[in-house]
Amino acid sequence: MKKIGITIFGLAMIVRAILIFLEMNEDQRVGGGTRTVSADTELINEQDSIENVINTTYSQRNYNFNDPLVIPDPYGIAPLTALVKFETEEPLEITVTVNGKEDAADISETFSGYEKSHEIPVLGLYPDYENTVMIEGKREDGTVITKGLTINTDPLPEDFLTTELIEADREKMENGLTFIIPSSMYAYAVDSNADVRWYSTLPNSHVFKRMENSNLIFLTEKTDKYNQLVEMNMLGQVSNAYVVEHSNYEGWGVIHHDVIELPGGNLLATTHDTSQYIEDEMIEIDRQSGDLVDQLNMRNILPEDFYQEYDGPSEEDGDWFHQNAIWYDELEGDILVSSRHQSTVLEMSYPEGEIDWILAAHEGWPEDYQQYLLEPVGQNFKFPGGPHAVMTLPDQDNNEATKDILLFDNNIAITRGDESVSEEYSRGVQYRINTQEMTVKEIWAYGEQRGKSFYSSIVSDANFLSETGNRLITSGYTNGKDGNMRSIIVEVTDEKPAQVVYELKVTGFEKGSHRQIYRSERMPLYPEGWNFRLGQKD
Repeated sequence: MKKIGITIFGLAMIVRAILIFLEMNEDQRVGGGTRTVSADTELINEQDSIENVINTTYSQRNYNFNDPLVIPDPYGIAPLTALVKFETEEPLEITVTVNGKEDAADISETFSGYEKSHEIPVLGLYPDYENTVMIEGKREDGTVITKGLTINTDPLPEDFLTTELIEADREKMENGLTFIIPSSMYAYAVDSNADVRWYSTLPNSHVFKRMENSNLIFLTEKTDKYNQLVEMNMLGQVSNAYVVEHSNYEGWGVIHHDVIELPGGNLLATTHDTSQYIEDEMIEIDRQSGDLVDQLNMRNILPEDFYQEYDGPSEEDGDWFHQNAIWYDELEGDILVSSRHQSTVLEMSYPEGEIDWILAAHEGWPEDYQQYLLEPVGQNFKFPGGPHAVMTLPDQDNNEATKDILLFDNNIAITRGDESVSEEYSRGVQYRINTQEMTVKEIWAYGEQRGKSFYSSIVSDANFLSETGNRLITSGYTNGKDGNMRSIIVEVTDEKPAQVVYELKVTGFEKGSHRQIYRSERMPLYPEGWNFRLGQKD
C-alpha cells in the first residue's frame, strides 16, 4: 500500500467526516431509526422444523446402504439436490456420482473418512429428468460396494432464462460449473454443455459468493425488497440470515450490488445512507450478532461537487456514485471500490477511507486529489468507463512495487472518459499499477474486437481463473442482431490475442426487466472439504 503523509487536505477530510458524524442522530449512527440491521431467525426456525420431520421419519425404521432414505430438495429451495441418509454396520467412505447425460458431465464427490452414520448431499441433478445416482461405499480394506438410485426432478420454472452453448473446448476450460448470478430472480449453475445442474428458488440479486467456510452468501428478498442476506450451503441449509431495512428508501435493492467477507468473518455490504443520496455507502455487519459494526460513506472521501453537481444517469435518485463492487486486497489489507457513475476505481484503507490511488480519467478532479491519480504509461491506454467487478490478481511480474487488477470496462463515458469510443464496445481489461511511481498501464484486454455486439451499458463481470490463468468475462446487457436482449458469458485464455474456450448466450429477459446476468463465477459444485450434517449452524 502506498502511504501518503497527512496533508492539509487529509486533515480537512478528517474534520469533515467528524462533523458529518456528529450531525447524525444516534439512530443513524448505530443503524437504528430509519435504518436497522438485524439477525433474522425466520428461515432458521422453518429449517429446524424441516430437520425435525426428517429425523422423525428416519427414526421410524432402519435405513441402510441398500435401502436409504432419499429426500429430494430437503430444504425446499434447491430443487436439483437431494439428501441420502443411512446407517452401515461397518465404516465406509462414501462417493456419490450423478451420472451425466454423457460421461464428461458426471458430477462426483468423495466424502473423506470412514463412518457408520451417513448424511450424503447429492448435487448436480438435471431438471425434468430421471436421474441415476450411484452411491459407492469403500471399506477400510479397500473393497467397494455400490448402490444405484433414481431421483426424479421437476421441470425448471416457466420464467427461467434460456442458456445456450456457443462454444466449448473442455480440455482448455477451468474446472467447475459456471454459476450465473442475475440482477433479479434465479441464481443457477450450468455445466460445460450449458445444462442447468443447480439453482435456487429463492429470488437472488447480485450477491452470490462462496465464503471461507464453504457456505454461500446470498442476497434475497424480505418484504418485497432485496434486503436479506442469507448464509447457506449448496443443499439450502441456512446458517445465518440478516435483514437491512430503510424506512425512507423506496427502491427494490436495499443491499444493492456487492457483499464481501472481511478478515475475522464480518460482512461488508454496499447499501444506502439515510439521506437524499443512494448507492454510496458501505456497512459492516457483525457475522455473529447481525449488528451494525461500522459504515463508510463515499461522500466523506470524494469531492463535494461530485455529488452536489452530479447531472448524469439517475440524477433524480441521488445516485451520483453508484458503487458496484468491493474487493478486499489480502496483501495490502485495503479495499478496492468501483464506481459506475464516476468512471472510477480506487484503493483505500478500511475503515478509515484513506485513499492510496485513483484509476480514472483526470478531468474534473480538484487539485487536492491530483496526488492520488495514476498516470498512464505505454501505448493504447484507455481509462475505464462505467466499470464493474474490480479484483486484484496474483503476482504477475515478481515486482513488489506493482499490482495487477482485472475489471470489466463497460466503456461508457458518464462523468469522464473518452467520448470518441464511448459505447462502441465493452471489454475485460487487466491493468498493472506501480504504487511507488503512481503509474498504470494496460497489460491485457478482451472484447474490443467484438464491437457493439459485446457492448453492455450496465452490469457485467471479469474474473481471473486460478488453475488455467483464463478469464471469465460476462457482458451482461447486450443487444442481439434480432433486437432481443442477451447476456454473453465467455471464458478466454490470457494470450494476446485471447482465444475463446467457452461461450454461453443467455436470453429470455426483456429490456429494463432487471433479469439480465450481473456476474458469473466458475466454481466446483461441491466446495472443498464440505461435510454436511443435519442441524449444523456453521
